Amino acid sequence: MSVPEMITLSVQGDHVAKALVKGEGHPVLFLHGAGGLHWDEYLDGLAKHRKVIAPYFPGTQDTDGSNELDLRGVGDLVLYYYDVLDALGIDRADVIGHSFGGMLAAELTATDNDRFDHLVLIGAAGLWNPDIDTPDLGTVIADPQDLHRRMFADTSSPVAQRAVALPEDEEERVRAVVEQLIMMAEASKFLWPIPDKGLGRRLHRIRSKTLIMWGQRDGLVPVQYAYEFQKRIAGSRVVVFPEAAHFPHLEQLSGALEATFELLNA
Repeated sequence: MSVPEMITLSVQGDHVAKALVKGEGHPVLFLHGAGGLHWDEYLDGLAKHRKVIAPYFPGTQDTDGSNELDLRGVGDLVLYYYDVLDALGIDRADVIGHSFGGMLAAELTATDNDRFDHLVLIGAAGLWNPDIDTPDLGTVIADPQDLHRRMFADTSSPVAQRAVALPEDEEERVRAVVEQLIMMAEASKFLWPIPDKGLGRRLHRIRSKTLIMWGQRDGLVPVQYAYEFQKRIAGSRVVVFPEAAHFPHLEQLSGALEATFELLNA
């Protein structure tokens, strides 16, 4: 895999966004989940045909090197990413979001359809539905070594930074992280720790061409949510990868890239 070209841009005072900017053509903004995992082959595949911007969440790489995750609320993060695009001089882009980043990608597009031509949601969190069962722990960690590799692939991510407080055994470490996620899900029927029950009511505003990709194998964010997004976003399309877990863009790379470019080139 080729080495990404990195730039650093300062926006919103003390916050620093480190971005992968590579390739030519219409830019793609990639918003990762709060665990990181954004220097991967999926982005490298995208960057062969598009300019890719993949910023950290504000606070994950602050100027003091604290690596603290500062998720100040969805509205603030939406404004933050508009500032990132403005700092790069980008008026129009496509947007792709994974997990919590998928929730942000949906919010960005619902806020300003004129700025985003295409939207790709990958295992996106953020919808509220009390009728959908929370994940089964045993199913989620069916392959703990694989899930561990995904969770800790980015050593600078908040999950990896907090690993010192987790068990040394890989399976027990994954179990501890997943138990925290499921406890939050059971408490709120929401699949991430920043509940935003209004997202579902805003999705009807999205007019961008939309692809919803989901991994079915581990159920960390149940596949029913893919169809919940589809019901609320007019003309959207769902692609489910039965053999992939919460990271279909990593685990089913060729299929995920093919589906992505089919949408981006439409």
